[in-house]
Amino acid sequence: MERCAAIVLALAALNQLAWASKLIEVRPVDQEVLMVYFKDGEVRYRDNGKGPSAYTGHDFAEGDDELVAFGEELDVEKAGQVASWSLSVAGSEQRMQPVEVYRKSKVMNTDHLWNYKLDHWIFLRLPEALEDGQRYELRIESELGSDKQSLMFRYNWNTSQSEAVHVNLIGYHPESPVKSADLYLWLGDGGPRDYSGYEGNAVWLFDVENGERHEVGAVKFWRPQSETDASGRDLTGSPVWNVDFSSFQTPGRYRLVVEGVGASAEFVISEDVWSQPFAYSTRGYYYMRIGESKNAQYPPPRQPRFIPDEDPEGFTVYLTDLDPFDPEWKDHPGDTWDEPHFKPAKESMFWKRRLPGNPTSQTARGGHSDALDWDRHLAHVSNIYDILLPYILSRGGLNEDDLGIAESGNGIPDLIDEARNEVDLFLSLRVGDAYAHGLTNPTTEKTIMFQAGATTMAAWANAANCAMLAEAFRLHGNQELMAYYRDAAITAYRFAESQKRSQLDETQEIGDSVMRGKDFRMLAAAYLFSVTGDDEWEDAMARDSVVTEGSNQIRKRSGWDQSWASVAYLFTYQKVRYKDLAERMRAAFLKQAHEGHVELIEKRPSRRSTDDVHWQTPQNVQLVAIAHALSEDADERALFERALVLEADWGLGRNPSNIVEMTGFGSRHIVNCYTSGRNDGAPGLHPGHTPYNNLDPWGGSHNGSNPRWFAERGYPDWDAGGWPHQEAYFNSRYSWANGEFTPRQTMRGKQVLYAYLHWLGKE
Repeated sequence: MERCAAIVLALAALNQLAWASKLIEVRPVDQEVLMVYFKDGEVRYRDNGKGPSAYTGHDFAEGDDELVAFGEELDVEKAGQVASWSLSVAGSEQRMQPVEVYRKSKVMNTDHLWNYKLDHWIFLRLPEALEDGQRYELRIESELGSDKQSLMFRYNWNTSQSEAVHVNLIGYHPESPVKSADLYLWLGDGGPRDYSGYEGNAVWLFDVENGERHEVGAVKFWRPQSETDASGRDLTGSPVWNVDFSSFQTPGRYRLVVEGVGASAEFVISEDVWSQPFAYSTRGYYYMRIGESKNAQYPPPRQPRFIPDEDPEGFTVYLTDLDPFDPEWKDHPGDTWDEPHFKPAKESMFWKRRLPGNPTSQTARGGHSDALDWDRHLAHVSNIYDILLPYILSRGGLNEDDLGIAESGNGIPDLIDEARNEVDLFLSLRVGDAYAHGLTNPTTEKTIMFQAGATTMAAWANAANCAMLAEAFRLHGNQELMAYYRDAAITAYRFAESQKRSQLDETQEIGDSVMRGKDFRMLAAAYLFSVTGDDEWEDAMARDSVVTEGSNQIRKRSGWDQSWASVAYLFTYQKVRYKDLAERMRAAFLKQAHEGHVELIEKRPSRRSTDDVHWQTPQNVQLVAIAHALSEDADERALFERALVLEADWGLGRNPSNIVEMTGFGSRHIVNCYTSGRNDGAPGLHPGHTPYNNLDPWGGSHNGSNPRWFAERGYPDWDAGGWPHQEAYFNSRYSWANGEFTPRQTMRGKQVLYAYLHWLGKE
């Protein structure tokens, strides 16, 4: 009887342990610090393409998610006590307890009702160093609330993956001017790990296929902790040490190993290493399209298609005369393109501005959405220009037709197809001879949108869109489509110049910068000169250029952007008459790339070269790519390529979270954010999307507009505790202020970056 009672008590104890915080892994940070990772629960999502929310963007239906608690939450007070932990060599009874315990906890599991569970990372500072090759057992006090009371692990420099070693998770090109990794880690309330004692430690590459080791260098100090990234933010939360292995060129699959620390995640050294980042980025644009058939691709594109009189049933686009330059536009306190989204059609400010007779559009379709919304408007045209920019810089060399979009295999490069979809959207919004400014979000009925009024700015932009696309088709050798878009550009240009209100000095936001009507006109004229050779267009381009001296800025964020127009002139195959202007443009590009990008590397712990924008995830190095293509000096070209590679490395894993800052790509990547691909019969969300990871509140009382909701529930305090700002990713599908994005803000820069690096790899 006593034996039976003991068995019952033992089973009860085991059941209690099983119903507890889940111990995910034990991983050495280095020979002196151990990391233990727990999850209190996780959110599971319906993704079978069934139910009321199937294929409908961010609509939610009961049963679409479930927050699963793993049981009793981790007792964080006990977790912080050294007596709760002990470590021993496997098979030995001699145990040692940590001398200090540190913790960070973060909201990484939130359902639609804002119920949540925490993830916890516990860091144990050990009294003596772990031995390379030795097997250990970690024991955990049962009162801690862990589902396991012990776990075995082996510490092996070659195979023990350390969170302190930060690499590009995808890999490196053999002939890259820089192959580099970072060494650092923020230990929660323990602050940044001090690796000053590891300076000079040996570093080698471990070949995971044959086990060979290749010594490649030593640990060196780089920069102290500082707030020099992304509008004065501290992205790393730590001083940074570097490891350089640029001289190693042998292709293969490797881990970077640091003596006394451990290994990185696996990566490749390969000549086609940039092909997949390029493909995923392009597919990310495809999955921002509106109007694609549900069966056009796998995963299915976002639905509904919002095509008049087709999908959804009864869908109507009303023509209006309300545009962003109308005084009434600013009467709405938020984004006016969203104004109809939260009310019935008849209550919208656009309803009363319908054109006489209430005409509708039968042609509006296509284009890339603005975030997880449905509005499409003139701010999006920068997507066209940056999708096509690397194609222009490569002089048509980026001719891949197999990147995984619907048009792949049609004989036209996928970059051109993706840009063409947006160009055709704006052509589809014509009203007679005029050009409309865009389409709003749908009303609450989800069957009505409004088309904004026609503007001269939209005409100039259409001329620019079509002219640049015509040049792309010229490079591709498609004379028929070149002529079609050339003629469409001239038609739009002639219409714009005939308007009483020229809007040449008014501005249009295009994503963290602006263009004037004059800049659109210059862009159109520059590419029309390239495809026709007519002096008229060259003269028009030259008149609009701001580069009267080589020290002038090609792009001034709040003033103008003439980068794409200047590229058109510098890369034309036509004989140019304004040679001094061309030289000034070239000098301006080189100067701005150096001062606005390359020189930032030396100031930043991150070694990023993106310009200093508010959002932390964009990778806006377009000027560096252009400068590289223009430079004739080998050393300078290597410097520019180094800047491009270091920026790409950061977004592909060389960051505090060791994560690819893009959905669906890489061994560790963004899983959940505020984007499309929900409940569509395919696992996860749509690939290739980059969230803001923003922490600043956007106003309003809803948690979704206040990312500080996440920070306030973590530990330690976000600001006083010194969290790396890069870690402002909370794995949530429901926070638009944190996990949303627009392609023109977070995607177009990396589209240029990955495409251009892929071209360099091919070249």
